[in-house]
Amino acid sequence: MNWQSMFHYHQWATQKLLHHIESKDEVIFHQVAKNSFKTISETYSHVLSVDYLWFKRLTGIEKPEWKVFDVSKVSITKEGFSQLHKEMEQFFETLTDDQWKETLHFTNIKGDPFSNTREEMFFTFINHSSYHRGQVTSFLRQFDLEGIPIDYIYFSKETQS
Repeated sequence: MNWQSMFHYHQWATQKLLHHIESKDEVIFHQVAKNSFKTISETYSHVLSVDYLWFKRLTGIEKPEWKVFDVSKVSITKEGFSQLHKEMEQFFETLTDDQWKETLHFTNIKGDPFSNTREEMFFTFINHSSYHRGQVTSFLRQFDLEGIPIDYIYFSKETQS
C-alpha cells in the first residue's frame, strides 16, 4: 500500500468521525467520560498535536516542539486537521522512494532516541490516530450514541464508488 492511500484514509477517517460528532449535540465534544483522555476534545487535541509532531520529525527535525492547537469547537478542530494535513501532503509529494526509505533520527517526548525510516514513522502516526479514533467511538458509546464505520475497507468502498 502506498503512502497516498494510507494518508488519504487518515484524512478521510479523521474528517468523517469529526463530522459525525459535529452532527450530534456539540456538548458531547467536551463531555467528560472514562477513557485515556477526559473528553473527545482532549483526545483530538492530543491527536492533532501528535500528527504535527510526527510531521516535523518526518521533515528531519530531530526534536520538534510540542504544539497545542485550538480544539474549542468541532469546526475549528476539523479546520486544524485540514490545514495540517494539506501541508503534510504537500511535503509527502516531494519525497522520492529513496527518501521514504531513509533512516531519520529523532527523540521522543520522554527523551528516548530513535532511528527509523520515514516509512516506519509514517505508519506509526497513521496507526496512532486509528487507535485514538477507536477511543472516540468508545466515548460515543458511553454517551449512548452510535459510532460510524471508519475502517480502511469503508474508506476504500466509499472513495472508489
